[in-house]
Amino acid sequence: MAEVYQNVNTFFVDERIDEMSSFPEWKADKIEKARRELEELYEKRQASLEEEPAELETQYYWVGYVLRALGYCSTISEPPPGGLEADEPRPDFTLFYSAEDFRRAVALRGRREFFASALGVMRVLQWDSSLDEYVNEEGQTYSPAFDVDRHLRNTGTSWGILTNGRLWRLYHRESSGLMNTYFEIDLVEALMSNDADAFKYFWLIFSPEGLGGSEVGGAIVQRLLN
Repeated sequence: MAEVYQNVNTFFVDERIDEMSSFPEWKADKIEKARRELEELYEKRQASLEEEPAELETQYYWVGYVLRALGYCSTISEPPPGGLEADEPRPDFTLFYSAEDFRRAVALRGRREFFASALGVMRVLQWDSSLDEYVNEEGQTYSPAFDVDRHLRNTGTSWGILTNGRLWRLYHRESSGLMNTYFEIDLVEALMSNDADAFKYFWLIFSPEGLGGSEVGGAIVQRLLN
């Protein structure tokens, strides 16, 4: 299989990752459907992505479509707990398992309870930019993992994703403060490798079934942690 992922500082139990091909979700028909959809999208967007679009363009032209193909109901720039006037950064995306979960949460928008049914939050950087070093508008350099950790603390969600569109990193609230403990996968390599199994690792971890569970089992990421 193509080497498309890194389990940095043993974020997941290595033996559990080795067992993923035995998980019942591994054979789900929807995985191949999502892979074909994203392969076509990448071929369509490749020329514009090679120009390294900015953060908002990466969100709009790529990440939002990936989340839709995975099956999420995702919302953009939700106000953090404290409401619209809170002086806290907003996650670029908040991920819900279904539209029904999001509709139930809408009345709680601007409160911590809004995020109680969310599966995770996301920080999106410019296409293919560094996930280890970020320069803000004031010219200060810091790790963008700090943003993910801050979103997780503010919202109380367990899972945070940092992505530049190509690389996707998963953090957990219990270890996100370390900044250097995460699972990372190269989505473009998984799509372009001509290895269907490579994409399965992405889907099983970053899909709603990965973070939230499926009809055949609980959250896949939780199985990989223990």
